[in-house]
Order: sequence, then C-alpha cells, then structure tokens
Amino acid sequence: MGLDSTDSLAVLDALTPPFEWITDLALLSTYSVDLVAAAAIVVALAGEGDDHERLKQGQLARACERMRDRFRIICQAGRIAIPRAGSTALVLADRWVREVNNDGNERSWHAKIALVRYILRDPYVPPTFFWRLWVGSRNLTRDTSWDSALVAVGHPTGKATSVGKAIADAGRVLASRAALPGWSSERVHKELQSLRWQWPDDVMEVRSFSLWPDAGRAQGFPKPPAKLRRVVAVSPFVDGTSAARLGAWGSANTQRQLLTIPGTMATLAPQTVKPLAGFTSLHQLDPPTVPEGVEADHDDTEEDQMIEVHRGLHAKLIWAETLSGDHLWLGSSNLTERAWDGRNTEAVLHLLVKPCVGKGLCEGLVEGLASEVLASELPTSAPEEDAEEVRLDRLRNRIAGAWTAVLHLRPDGSGFVLRSAAPPLLAEDRAGLTVCILGSHDQRDWVVSATEVCLPAVPLHQQTELIELTLSTKSPTSQSVAWLARAPLDPAPDIGRDRAVLARLMGPRAFLAWLQALLNEIAGDSGDRPWPPDNKNGASSSDPRPFDSTLLFPAPTLEAVLRAWTRDPSSVRHVDRAITTWAEGIRLNVTDDADEYERDALGELQRFEEAWRVIRVGLSLDRETA
Repeated sequence: MGLDSTDSLAVLDALTPPFEWITDLALLSTYSVDLVAAAAIVVALAGEGDDHERLKQGQLARACERMRDRFRIICQAGRIAIPRAGSTALVLADRWVREVNNDGNERSWHAKIALVRYILRDPYVPPTFFWRLWVGSRNLTRDTSWDSALVAVGHPTGKATSVGKAIADAGRVLASRAALPGWSSERVHKELQSLRWQWPDDVMEVRSFSLWPDAGRAQGFPKPPAKLRRVVAVSPFVDGTSAARLGAWGSANTQRQLLTIPGTMATLAPQTVKPLAGFTSLHQLDPPTVPEGVEADHDDTEEDQMIEVHRGLHAKLIWAETLSGDHLWLGSSNLTERAWDGRNTEAVLHLLVKPCVGKGLCEGLVEGLASEVLASELPTSAPEEDAEEVRLDRLRNRIAGAWTAVLHLRPDGSGFVLRSAAPPLLAEDRAGLTVCILGSHDQRDWVVSATEVCLPAVPLHQQTELIELTLSTKSPTSQSVAWLARAPLDPAPDIGRDRAVLARLMGPRAFLAWLQALLNEIAGDSGDRPWPPDNKNGASSSDPRPFDSTLLFPAPTLEAVLRAWTRDPSSVRHVDRAITTWAEGIRLNVTDDADEYERDALGELQRFEEAWRVIRVGLSLDRETA
C-alpha cells in the first residue's frame, strides 16, 4: 500500500496505463513540482516506454503531443522549481501546470492526489473506461524519500457510495482548477459518481475520504479510537499542539510512538508545554542532503514549527492498533494544526486495515531504519533560525500568492511586456526582483513599485508562459531564492508553438527511428537522444550509456511498408499520422549548426516524404483522411 521505501518511480508506475489502454485525462495535485519529474509523468501517462529514469527526446515529444489538453498539475504558487537542464522542451510545461495563489504564509495548496481516466485502445469494442485514484504524501519531484501512498481503481456501475461521492467532489475541485477543454468540473463529478472503487487487499474498510479546499470542509484532527493499544505517528512536520494531542491518546497502557526528523524533534523538545512527554518512545530518521534545485515542502504556521523539511522522511500517517481492529489515517497532512483545521488544502483517507500494514510500518520503518532517541538526549534550546532566510521565504510567499502578471507580446513582435495589476515589490521589502522567460537567461530587474517590466523577444520555440523569478535580499548576508510562475501569454500559445518546440526536440534522426519502430522494423528508440541532455556530450546524467552520434536509421523502404500493411495495416496508418503531424515541422526546425548526421537524416526524411505521397495514394490513405 505504499508503506515501503519508494522513489519517484512509484508514482510513475501507479499512473502508467495498462497494455492496450490509453490515458484520456489526468488531474494531479501537489504542493511543489519539479518540471523534469513532471515530464517523466507525461511520458508515463502517454505509455511511452517503461524506463522512466532514461527518457528520450523523441519519447517526450510524442508524449507531449499525445497528452495535450489531457493533463494538468495543480500546485501551490511559488513552488515550481526552475529546471537545471532540458528547459528547451520544458517551455511546454505552461500547458501542464496551474497554480493556486494562496499566500503561503497563511495557507497552502498541499493536497497530494491524482485522478486518472483510462480508455481502451481497441476501436472494435464498445467504449470502455476506468479511473485510478492515487493518494499519497509525496510531491511531484525527483526526491527519493520514505513515503506513504495508496492506489484504488474505479469502474462504472451507476451508483456511488458515500466515499465515492467524496472522491467525486474532489474530482470536481481538481477539474475546476485544471480548466481542461472538454472536461468541465460537472462532467468529471458526474462520471466519478458512477464508479465503484476497488481498494488494495490490505484495506478492510474505507471509513472516509476527504479533500478539503477550505476551512468549511476541513475534517479536523482525528479523534482517538476506543480501546487503543498502540499508536504510531509519522510526519516530517509536527507542531507542539498536535504532538501533545497524540501523546494523550489512549490510556496509561497505550504504547505511543512518534517518528519524525531530527530538526523537528529538536524544535519540539525545548517547548515549555512538553509536547513529547506523552510518547513512550521517540524515533527519528536522519535525512540525506537535499538535491540541488529540488523544492522543499513547507508548512510554516506557528513559531514552534520548522521552516524547511529535509529529505529522507516524507510519509504522513497515523496508525492506531485497537482491540477491534487497526485504523490508518493516510494522505498529505502533516501533524500540524494548519494541516487539519482547513488553512491548508489537504487530502486524507481514514481506513481500517489488516494487521500486516502496521507490522510492515513498525518493523520496516520505525524499528528497522529509524533510530530511537531519548528525551534526555534532545536539545534543551530550540535551534536558531536564519532570520534573513525566514524573511526571504515569507516575501516569496507573499509575491507568489498575489501574482497576477500577464505576458503581452508586442504587436510588432519586438518583445514582451510583463504587466501586473499591483507592484510585486515594495520599497519596504528591502529586496531585489529579477525576471526572465524560462530558458532565456536574459534577466531584467523589476523596479520597486513598478507594475510592468519589458522582456526581450525570443524565437517561437522558446515562447512560454513560465517566468523565472529571482528574489534577493539587500543585506550584508545577501541571500536569494528562485522559482517559476505562470503568466498567461497574450495572445495565448497555439499548436504552432507546441509543434515548433517538439519538432526541435525530436529531430530527423529520432523521427526516422520512430517510423521504423512503428512498422516493427526495429525495437525501441535506438536513434533517439537521452533527455535531459548533459551539457558536455548530450548524454543524460542518469544514463551511463553514451549516445552514438553516428547512429542513423534509413527511411523505411517500400518493401517494409508493404510488409507492415499485410501484417498490421494500423501500423502504416500510424506512420501516416506521424508524417502528417511532424514531418514538415521537423524539416523547418533543423538549425544551421546541425551535425552532418542530422543533415543526412534530413535528406532521408525529405526523400521518404516524396515517396510517401505516392504510397498513401496507392493504399488509399488519402481518402481516409480526406
């Protein structure tokens, strides 16, 4: 059920469509997002290969084309990490992400949930679909942590349970935020209400599911079940009030255990209310170093809370063993007041589970990997905060929460004007703000009290609604923080922009290899470059295998096309659609600095296009698309 040590692949595997099925709609929610991880999710949802750690450029291009207007990530404003590599392709991420402009100093969009619809690929059977629900604790980043998650499958039956209605309500919230063409919130809500949900085998009963987007629908902190024998609470963030509540669960005979991270433990221990006194044992999991550029998960409300969670532990759950059965609260909520009282948007399941769940949690994590600490060994004074870092983060939260900027293309195409309804930066902020279009690196100062800034023109394939913001303090200990924000482009990016990006991403060589693969002449994407590229040699940093720049697949021959037509006519139709969609854009986007192998592939592609005009008439493909 996701109570084991997992990495980013766990989410990808949960969302990948089964064989012969395709993803029709994907609504995802997270606090923070890494766009390279988001690209891997797009590839997984599109069913483009099963090696999610070694993406290929052609794979990503095809996946983006397949998932256009079918995929959306809703996240907290100010928590989109700037990618370190692969930004040329990631300009398309303005199609993927939608921010919730909460002021993170007061409340955050924090729910970690996915609702995905799959349809059967076979055109000869009646329309068939099913949904998957993923509820977990992890952000959509490349972080590898201890996480908790659950996946359920929904099939249409025409009648929903109370839990099914709650899931449908969550779908309506996500669909409203996503605003995807053809998928209104009411359409999504109506269909989800017709589903019967199948839960994992170790779930005996689903007591409740809730996604609360506001305080009026908040679930409130869980109440202790009767006849409690043991409770294990796991969370990287714990505030004093919540810890004291959990420490009072049950009776004198109840075993109460807390698992968190060292920083949180050190923050709780010195508090005068002694929130850790009620626990029979305390456990912590030492964090590894946070990877550079990976966004941390924040939940800063009270003075007694941590400002930044370190990686290593990201699971958020409460497991309670009673004489009548085991309870599990699992989802996105940290053990803080802000998480449960409605200030944050969270998603949580309350389950009755089999004993094996608690056994795996206790033996595998609490007693297996975590270290027990004695209260007497903990610090007697709270760790010092970096006041400038705290001020910078609060300023970032305020700017992101109030962000209203729109990116206007000048009529003559000479550049852009980024215009906001109110100045993002004030004189009393004592900070500097620079902005640029994602990937352009041409940063411009946003003047204090100004409502607009001019940005230089970029080529069509670099136009994007994603803006890089860098906020810097003006003090002897100067610090900075950077993030991405979406500024709707006027006029909005169209399919021409998308195809310009994707054609450059794929290239003639990868395209020819793909055509061969469609006709079953070769296997895989051997002619495709890894993505993201390494600046030195074009190889992915996660892929030890070098890219062979001399590798070139010739264009398919007439004999290969006819063999495929006899064996599987649909493969030839796939080639026809690929050429119609991609060939012209790929030809037009081969740059002057392309290497000799890319130019040779371009010549092959041009010759094949000429032959294809004759082939498609001979096979009557022109009539099918007329």
